[in-house]
Amino acid sequence: MLRHAARGLCRRGLTARTISTTAMARQDDEALPKAFTERFTKLVPSTMAPPNFPIDFLPKDQKEVKEAPSTVPDKLTFNFYLPHEQIAKARKVDLVLLPAVTGDFGAMPGHVPTVAQLRPGVVTIHNEMDKDIEKYFVSSGYAFVHADSTTDIVAVEAFKLDEFDTDAVRAGLQEYTAKLASLQGGSKGDDYEIAAAQIGVEVYSAMNSAI
Repeated sequence: MLRHAARGLCRRGLTARTISTTAMARQDDEALPKAFTERFTKLVPSTMAPPNFPIDFLPKDQKEVKEAPSTVPDKLTFNFYLPHEQIAKARKVDLVLLPAVTGDFGAMPGHVPTVAQLRPGVVTIHNEMDKDIEKYFVSSGYAFVHADSTTDIVAVEAFKLDEFDTDAVRAGLQEYTAKLASLQGGSKGDDYEIAAAQIGVEVYSAMNSAI
């Protein structure tokens, strides 16, 4: 008897857990701001305007949670953002190779949703597989792979590999390597100087390997 009851509870629990997380996220996006605003208006003076929420700043067509399409598209939709420009906007590509902190990986249509921190390295964009290829060096950033076969990259800076001066990169690597050795070898340097030198070595080493 107890076994049957336990099985029934497990089935109901499993059924409850199969509710779409997408639907729950959509309900939270709509319900939480409304509930907060109602509570806010009761407690604060009437002269103070209610706060805005992040969802209020999105275009209406972006307020819906992105869902995986029923069929995998032939191309990946790719966006590449920098603070001062947008390198790619809704571009259709075959593959994007990303230098993540946890290891390099490729984003293609149908890739599982992923958030990855980028390390200094090369972002390789295959507009057409193995034919039309662009390569950008990024110092850091984040990559967001969505369920609807869209991939976004947000980076502080990015430069095409053919824009690099090989001699300048090697000179920079030598400079930061010598500086780091000096700071770690007994020279009076604080933690900030040592960290800056370590970052310089890491970035210039990655650039040197890329070119």
